[in-house]
Amino acid sequence: MPPSRFPELFSRMSTDAEEPIHVQIALKSRADQRLLVRLLRDAGLTPHAVALPDQRADLVIVDASAWEHACEQLRVAREHAHPIVFPVLAIAGKEAASAAWAYRELGAHIDDLVELPTSRTVLLSRVGNLLRLRRLSLAQAHDHRSTQQQLNAVNRAFETLHACNEMMVRESTEDGLLQSVCEAIAQFEGYALAWVGFANDDKQVTKCYIAGKAADYAQAIEVNVDGSPKSQGPIGQAIVSGSTQIVSDMRADPRMAPWREQIIARDLSAVIALPLKVSAGPSGVLAVYSKRSGDFATDERALLERLADNLTVGLDRLRLQNERKAQSQEIQRLAYQDPVTGMANRRSLLDRLNRLVTQADHDQAAAILFIDLDDFKLVNDVLGHKLGDSVLQNVAWRISNTLRDGDIVARQGGDEFIVVMVDAPRYPPPDEESVRTRLTRGADELAQRIHRTLCQPFEIDGHAHRLGASIGISLLPFLSDTPETVIDQADMAMYAAKHSGQGTAFFSPELAAGRQQRLSLEAKLHHALTAGELQLNYQPVWELDSGRIIAVEALLRWRDDEGHMISPATFIPVAEEIGLMGALSEWVIEEAARQLASWREAGLELTMGVNLSVSQLQGPEAARAIHDQIVALGSDPRWWLLELTEEAVMKTPEAVMEAMRLLSDAGFRLALDDFGRGYSSLARLQAMPLHTLKIDKLFVDSLQEEVPDDRVVRTVVELARQFSLRVVAEGIEHIEQAQQLAKMGCSFGQGFWVSPAIPASEIPALMQGRVSPMH
Repeated sequence: MPPSRFPELFSRMSTDAEEPIHVQIALKSRADQRLLVRLLRDAGLTPHAVALPDQRADLVIVDASAWEHACEQLRVAREHAHPIVFPVLAIAGKEAASAAWAYRELGAHIDDLVELPTSRTVLLSRVGNLLRLRRLSLAQAHDHRSTQQQLNAVNRAFETLHACNEMMVRESTEDGLLQSVCEAIAQFEGYALAWVGFANDDKQVTKCYIAGKAADYAQAIEVNVDGSPKSQGPIGQAIVSGSTQIVSDMRADPRMAPWREQIIARDLSAVIALPLKVSAGPSGVLAVYSKRSGDFATDERALLERLADNLTVGLDRLRLQNERKAQSQEIQRLAYQDPVTGMANRRSLLDRLNRLVTQADHDQAAAILFIDLDDFKLVNDVLGHKLGDSVLQNVAWRISNTLRDGDIVARQGGDEFIVVMVDAPRYPPPDEESVRTRLTRGADELAQRIHRTLCQPFEIDGHAHRLGASIGISLLPFLSDTPETVIDQADMAMYAAKHSGQGTAFFSPELAAGRQQRLSLEAKLHHALTAGELQLNYQPVWELDSGRIIAVEALLRWRDDEGHMISPATFIPVAEEIGLMGALSEWVIEEAARQLASWREAGLELTMGVNLSVSQLQGPEAARAIHDQIVALGSDPRWWLLELTEEAVMKTPEAVMEAMRLLSDAGFRLALDDFGRGYSSLARLQAMPLHTLKIDKLFVDSLQEEVPDDRVVRTVVELARQFSLRVVAEGIEHIEQAQQLAKMGCSFGQGFWVSPAIPASEIPALMQGRVSPMH
């Protein structure tokens, strides 16, 4: 469903419920909680951020922290609400440690799970599904109470209605009940005909169940409820008025004129029309005919009216059962079927896998393939979720067509699918190693087939788009005999395949160890930011001719709580992936600005260089945030050299260029770091508001080789001269390198020959010592 339809849907739900739909949200992350409150409020709901949820809500959304504090209270609330659904939606991260509690409780005390990150549509769809379940259960409970009251009346009435008591109890279908009642009535002496009919959309009475010797009369006549003469008889009036209609002498009564010829031909004399005022569906009538005039007096009328009332209750009971059955099937579908593709969802897959493991012989094995589409987010963002759903349906169809009979496929959620390739048992059972070898080979061949079919272009809105996929594979029971664990293993392997660019990867214990180390590093990095484990060291930049130190570059260092130094090459990519780079960058700028202010007050006129990431340079807002942070700490933009790599510029060139221009206009100097290793064109270089080019250490090292190669360095120096840019050579480790660079016209250097990155306290002494000039 498009996002714009959700407010309409939830508003309609609230109207049906006669009260606003209340959602309680208890999340540890206040930012996530506020975001979710705003999202649901925009969708037409009434969300409340709470510390501890209670039973006054229509839906409770919790994370692991809230569940830990409120699990018992929520369990009690669900028990008290039964049979009304009291839905609980879990919010969890994709990592196993975050989602384990939710998977453990899923289906028992938690009704659904959303793993972050996720899309707005997926989240609102899950919320909508759970609210539908609650609404259905409320309606069902209400109908159940109403029916129970009616059934009590039926039990009391059956004591006087012996003639129909047996079939009321015996019949289990609407058709059987109505036909049996008509046949039972027609067996009474003097009753020539009994039939049941219902008004249709064309305002005609459709005769559904007929019994008796004069059955052809009912089949021949036409009765309406449209105000015409054929609607003025007792049948039409009973349906329209909802009250019993009796004609004691059909031949003389003017209301029977349209059917008098048929009445005389079949020797009919009296009729009673008893309305069947069912609670659902079209209005109906029970018509009973007698061959004796004057029939259907008070006592007989009372008996038949009770019969009609009880029949109405019986119809409602059967229709409610059918409705319950339909609702149960719908609930089953919502719980076990993916709404977009129509295939099984994760819950259904786990159920089938658990049954497979429980019922299978000891030699049963299976391969789990975890499939993630590449670049699918771009389809949703650019083309919209409607076309995105169409692509997912196409993907599901393509995957299904690659499978054998007996294999299982499910949509995990988002753009993720899971395939279970079931190994066919052999008799006699082969040895374990041969089974594993055969299963591995078959899984690899299947993964290649899926990969090939998903790499074929998709026709989207008249254009061909290519997506591709990354596939992770694990084996059951060789790597684990628990379905959830094997799926998680395949998930890990999928990420390995995505990072390696190979398309497919098999799970191994080493991969799990690496994943655990990665999770540990993520947790330690969050801790380091608040625990004071991070520090800045500063590497000087000097003039090659004079030896004067003119600037420093701030470099981030991390010594963990165990005293180990962790390389920036290890933790910076992790920070980028988990969204922590913004916070780290703000910390670096703040620490560098405070230090620069201190040095300036002490008379050290230094320029401060800091490295900026791609995430810090996304358009004007990002540029203003850097400017405001530095200026607020008492720094002049002219004292700063902001460094960025060619890679950062090339990832999102338009946004980065806009940010660079704003920073340059504010007085900041900009440097292109590691120049020569990227792919910047001369046209782009000319368009950048640069102040400095920094020659990568790789090219400076080439000056010390047995056969020195100075062509790149000379070219960069000359290029910088043509563009009126300063040049800083990085990684100078020997005086010979410094001398060669000075001769080529390079003015500034940086490297271990003068100093590695050192604590701020050592910079003043280093400046006093100065650097030996080249001449």
